[in-house]
Amino acid sequence: MIKLIYFDFNFWRIDILRLSLAHSNIPYKFERLVRNEWPNNKKKFPFGQLPVMVLNKKVFSHTHSLARYCAKKAMLYDENEIKILVIDQVLDWANEITNLIAPSIRAAMREKNFEKSKKLRLAFIKNDLLIWFSYLQSLFQKSSINGQFFTDKFSIADITAWRVIYWFTSGHLDMIDKTFIDKLPDLKKFYENINNYQPLTKLPEFKAITKN
Repeated sequence: MIKLIYFDFNFWRIDILRLSLAHSNIPYKFERLVRNEWPNNKKKFPFGQLPVMVLNKKVFSHTHSLARYCAKKAMLYDENEIKILVIDQVLDWANEITNLIAPSIRAAMREKNFEKSKKLRLAFIKNDLLIWFSYLQSLFQKSSINGQFFTDKFSIADITAWRVIYWFTSGHLDMIDKTFIDKLPDLKKFYENINNYQPLTKLPEFKAITKN
């Protein structure tokens, strides 16, 4: 049995693993770790990070590695080398844009320095937001023939892209105008298609992510 461990809130790093497994009816256990207990538990985990996956009593880490494992188990990866490159680029893109916005999040949540957070968030909006989402749209335009999925077959690339777009358009990120996606029509259409893709939207995990 696969066991996943993450904090007690929804985030794309864990959600793409859960959605992939659930999509293909692969059973798994999910343990949430209360955030304020993290400092006392951090040293127990590889690289001092979450999420982690426990398999046969061995603990594995790093989002990209775990995502590929879950995607392969769920038949949501690919065997074609070019399509693998596309999928991996989407996973790396998600990590890159997260790292770019992370300083503004840390300044507010950890440092409680809201003025610093505001300055960092404004800099991100000015320098990175549209540019990095335009990179994703460009990859979609170049890789997708059917205009529905990144590799023309539903994969973890689509789950990941959808989940990160949802994060940025949910209204949960201060100062991020959730209508920015309107400036990227092909990416917006992709997002709306995934929002209506029933094999995904019927899952309890999907409903839990989007309920707020």
